[in-house]
Amino acid sequence: MHITKSKTVLVIVAHGDDMEFMAGGTIAKMADLGYDIHEVIATNNDRGTLDAEWRAGLLAEARRDEARRGAKVLGVRDVEFLGYEDGRLSETPLNELRERCMRAIRKFKADVLFTWDPFAPYEGHQDHRQVAWAAMEAANFAHFPLYHPEHRGEGLETHYVGEYYFFAKAPQDVNKAVDIAPYVDRKIEALCEHTSQMELTVAGLLADIRASGVQIPELERLDPRNYRPVIERQIRAWAASVGRRHDLEYAEEFRRVRYGNLERLGREFGITLEDDV
Repeated sequence: MHITKSKTVLVIVAHGDDMEFMAGGTIAKMADLGYDIHEVIATNNDRGTLDAEWRAGLLAEARRDEARRGAKVLGVRDVEFLGYEDGRLSETPLNELRERCMRAIRKFKADVLFTWDPFAPYEGHQDHRQVAWAAMEAANFAHFPLYHPEHRGEGLETHYVGEYYFFAKAPQDVNKAVDIAPYVDRKIEALCEHTSQMELTVAGLLADIRASGVQIPELERLDPRNYRPVIERQIRAWAASVGRRHDLEYAEEFRRVRYGNLERLGREFGITLEDDV
C-alpha cells in the first residue's frame, strides 16, 4: 500500500525540551519529507532549574523562547503553550487537559500524534504521566462528535488521528526504530537552543557526581555554561545505544500504533502499510 498523502504531525508534550530529547531526529526527518509539524507544550517550564537566582516568571519566558528556537531548528511550523504550572500538571483535572489536547488535534487536523507513552514504567515525572494520558485519550476520541460538541461552534470539526508514536525513558513494546544518522546533528543543535535546560542537565550531572562520592576529575571540572560538549557526547552515546539494538548507527525508537487494528488485520490479508520514516 503506497501512502502519498502529505501528513500533519502534532507533538504534545509537557516541557519545552521533551520533543528534542525524545524524538528530535524523527521530527526533523519528517519535516524534510514535507510534513506539517506543530507542537503543543502543556506547562510553563518555570521550575526546572537548580539556580535559585532565576525568578519563575523570567524562567518561563526564557523557556518559551528556547522552545521556539529549538522547534525552528527541527522544522516545526509553530509552538503553542498551554501555560500550566511546571511540576503540578497532575493537579489539573484529566478531562480539562484532555479537552485542551483535543482542541489542538481538531484545530491542526493531526494525522500523526507524538507524545509520552502512558503505559511505560518508571516514569518519575508527574507532568509526563499526565500529558501522556490526556493526549492519548484526546486522540482516541477526537473523531467522536459528542465529545466536546461545543468545538463545532468554534469551527473545529471532529478529526480522526490515524498514527501514534509513543516515546518513553524506559520504552516497552518498541515496534518502530527510526534511522536518525543524517539528523543527529540537528537533534543536538535543537537541544542546544534550550540554554537554561541544558545548563540544568549539566548541573544535575555534577550534583549526581558530588552526591555519589565518586571521583571523576574530568567531569568534576564541567561548567554548566559550557554545556554543548556534554550534551553532544550524551546524545550521540544514547542514540548509538538505541541504534545498536536495531543495527543502525543512530536511532530513536517508539511504540507505534497505526489505524487501530488495521495493521494487524492487513497482515492477514497480505497488505503492508508503507513506512514514512
